[in-house]
Amino acid sequence: MSSSPLDVCAFLERAADALDLNVDVREVLRHPTRSVAASINVRMGDGSLRTFPAWRTVYSNALGPAKGGIRFHPSVDAEEVKTLSFLMTFKTALAELPFGGGKGGVAVDPGELSRHELERVARGYVRALRQDLGVGRDVPAPDVNTNGTVLAWMADELAALEGTAQTASITGKPIVLGGIEGRTEATGRGAAKVVMALKEHLELSDDASFAIQGFGNAGAQFANDMHDAGFRIVAISDSSGAVYSANGLDPKKAESYKSENGGIKGFADAVADNDLRKVEADVLVPAALGGWIDETNADDVAGGVVVEVSNQACTVEGADRLTERGVHVVPDILANAGGVSVSYLEWVQNRTGEQMGRDEVFADLDARMERMAKAVASRAEDDDTDLRSAAYRIAVSRIAEAIESMGTRRLFNE
Repeated sequence: MSSSPLDVCAFLERAADALDLNVDVREVLRHPTRSVAASINVRMGDGSLRTFPAWRTVYSNALGPAKGGIRFHPSVDAEEVKTLSFLMTFKTALAELPFGGGKGGVAVDPGELSRHELERVARGYVRALRQDLGVGRDVPAPDVNTNGTVLAWMADELAALEGTAQTASITGKPIVLGGIEGRTEATGRGAAKVVMALKEHLELSDDASFAIQGFGNAGAQFANDMHDAGFRIVAISDSSGAVYSANGLDPKKAESYKSENGGIKGFADAVADNDLRKVEADVLVPAALGGWIDETNADDVAGGVVVEVSNQACTVEGADRLTERGVHVVPDILANAGGVSVSYLEWVQNRTGEQMGRDEVFADLDARMERMAKAVASRAEDDDTDLRSAAYRIAVSRIAEAIESMGTRRLFNE
């Protein structure tokens, strides 16, 4: 990810200017509430000791306990974690969830670790950050290269350290350990619901074409949902390559091919340079790691719509260039809010002891995503601005109201 907190704060500053935001509240929102760095020492299978840097940042807890994933990736660093915690803060506010924003990460390549070594890293993360985690403080979830198994290890470690069950302190767990139906599909399904709710605003035809960069969990779910709704998926890519068919691709067949062959390469005609930005498609959907569209390649985007299923898919400069060109950008804090929305339902389920079925989860998710999308579109039209600016104005307003409602002692030490 190439944007830093300083970069993405441009979105905050623009919203603050438009809202004539209180200067004290603006200053509070410019900085994370808390950032913690730690070192995780792990005994490897060969007997050697390795140390993995780890981080957790709470950007804001004005609306409630921090919420955000933990990613395991060799490129993770403190700046990336802070940037992602910034995005989570405004995502949860936009979704009207009772959470602030947080994020965590470990600089590690899980592919180089055995299962036992990976478990030691996960448990070590919890031991290092124990005092900062908890149902009313900071509630982690899965992210890049972490899944229900990893989060189950973390929940178990936290329970052992605290001496009590910590079911609601971590979301994204396996169903048998308090997880929730529909969490796997939530991000991709939520993004699809947003696009369908914005169809008129985005000026999409009934058979609009989509190119999807990243065919993992979120990208594949999004592709399937849009295909089922009658849209054409003309290009998809993953780490193995990119494929294209003007007549459309069947995402389910593509998933089967990828499972059997280890990648999407060879499923259909190859895309030149594996670059989906240049593919002739109405909608470009980045659904992998961030920073994919920047000032050097924003002019390559062929379509009129970009949907940020991945976090910070566009750098600030890239997003600005797309807007200058008249390209609609559905921002990440709207497009991929489905994941945290269902994590919220898991958190509620764990706190109340009541179970939610898949249909109930999807009904809640679909209604929330449609409501968010329509609110953002309405604000964009009322303010004569783009979708990202509208989304940030809504989110910043909610956080500012919460901060001002708390009074000055807690936030400004008066």
